[in-house]
Amino acid sequence: MAMIGPVCLALWQSQPTRERFAIQRDVLHGAVARDPGKVAFMCVVTAGAPPPGDAERAASAAMVSSQGDKLAGVACVIEGVGFRAAITRTVLSGVLLMIRTPSPIKLFDGTYAAEPWLAKVVGRKSLAGLTEQCERGRELLNEASVAV
Repeated sequence: MAMIGPVCLALWQSQPTRERFAIQRDVLHGAVARDPGKVAFMCVVTAGAPPPGDAERAASAAMVSSQGDKLAGVACVIEGVGFRAAITRTVLSGVLLMIRTPSPIKLFDGTYAAEPWLAKVVGRKSLAGLTEQCERGRELLNEASVAV
């Protein structure tokens, strides 16, 4: 989890667990509470990450729905190609159907594609560097997992 400007970023590289989801929920709730209507949420599901279980799917829908109009928008980035990415897209499309929010929600295949859309929903001309900062976060996570 990270805040990159007005974007609350969740980077999923493994299956979401109840504990990891609680961190995601708490960070998003805190960010929206501090700056209602000006924060967007971007969930990046990496190519190797399995889709969430039923409990995490329902909790994700509730997490976004609970923000109401205080959340500027939601970008779901599903990385990868092929069968696994198609399954993940299908699962997340099902989650999106459960979300009840006035906030716009959109699926993307990369952060580079989500960046201009996110800028628009948070009322900025651009979010230059968002993709690069996401990549830096990914590098830091990978370095930390190698060190353990």
